[in-house]
Amino acid sequence: MRTVAVEALELAESGPVGDRAFHLREPDGAIALTKRYPRLVQVVPAWDGKELALAFPDGRRVAAEVVRGAAVSTAFYDGRPVSGRLVEGPFAAALSEYVGRLVELVAHDDGVTGGDDRAVTLMSDGSLAAVSGALDGAVVDPRRFRMTIAIEGAQAWEEDGWAGREVAIGTATLRVAVPTERCVVTMRDPDDGHGDLPILRALAHLRGKRDVAFGVWCDVTAPGVVRVGDAVAPA
Repeated sequence: MRTVAVEALELAESGPVGDRAFHLREPDGAIALTKRYPRLVQVVPAWDGKELALAFPDGRRVAAEVVRGAAVSTAFYDGRPVSGRLVEGPFAAALSEYVGRLVELVAHDDGVTGGDDRAVTLMSDGSLAAVSGALDGAVVDPRRFRMTIAIEGAQAWEEDGWAGREVAIGTATLRVAVPTERCVVTMRDPDDGHGDLPILRALAHLRGKRDVAFGVWCDVTAPGVVRVGDAVAPA
């Protein structure tokens, strides 16, 4: 759904607390991919750990306390199983009506690593500027990449060179793993989901035709709190 900015993140070993706490599931047990339902980026979520609210573009708002139901396992995009429980209440019906197809809302089990490959993703404004340059100066909204943390002041692709190193941010410490391979969702406008910029072509031009990575995957080696404006210190 819509990426929502926050002023602070509590980072646990499994990732940011409250981030990617849910996913949508097809009736056959596969994840409901954004590339199949691009209009989902128009739905704005709010989650306080108890109540979930979904604001739809037509002005409707669906909100309720999250009640976890039957246990399920969802096959994610890479085939790995992610465990959780179906969310009871009004959400599945509202989302199914919105996308025009039956979908289920699943709350992740405790300790699931953000429902993604690793706990945290990180990108730099230098890398974002490089992509913009490859697109003749087009404004590239950083939300296209759905990164956990965006940093200022680094050179293009500098974060790639931090692989295997620790990076202190706020009271947390990350260990950079590998660059993050990108998918076609990056080519869609993050506000309404329509395809508008050839991001993957730009990345291939900059990095080589078989390399469409942007940003880096990170593990959390020391949990803590990261706030907007905190210094970033690679070891």
